[in-house]
Amino acid sequence: MSMTRYLKTFAQLFFRDYSFYHIYGRDCKNGRAPLPAVFRFQPIEKNEIDSSQDEMIIEQTWYHGQCAHAYTCIEDSRIVGLIFFWYGEGYSKRNFWPLADQEAKLVQLFVLPATRGRGIGKSLIEFATQDMYRRGFKYVYARIWRSNVSSLGAFERAGWARMATVIEIFLRGRSKPFRLELRKILS
Repeated sequence: MSMTRYLKTFAQLFFRDYSFYHIYGRDCKNGRAPLPAVFRFQPIEKNEIDSSQDEMIIEQTWYHGQCAHAYTCIEDSRIVGLIFFWYGEGYSKRNFWPLADQEAKLVQLFVLPATRGRGIGKSLIEFATQDMYRRGFKYVYARIWRSNVSSLGAFERAGWARMATVIEIFLRGRSKPFRLELRKILS
């Protein structure tokens, strides 16, 4: 058994669970390079997601609703990617990262498995960020699991920067997690 597996087994004796995320952020004002013409990017309504022929796309519908903005990437006439931002009252229930007025948090980015690796995630992030600026948002954030290398890379390629690392440890017998926030000092 590897050392990592021993440590995980030992930790599970004392901890119920843990989370380890990086928080990325971006000023919405600064646009990036033009997006590929192969795909069409646009805002999307809940009923359009529900009418998809792909079950994995339909499963994302619950992210849409009040205090949410959703965007899609379409190839031919097929939805191949979705991205959702929450803000205001809609985000306050989740509230993992504090938001000020004119700020939003990206809560879901999904690209169909068969279309991954083609830059859809990066381009969808970029398009949505630009549109959030047009809607009056100044800053956007995302929470990304520390080992999700493809998402981390997509956000960095789309011009987002790591703002903080958040580690939560859920101890047995305790209802609230121990939380450690390591914020990057901005100059």
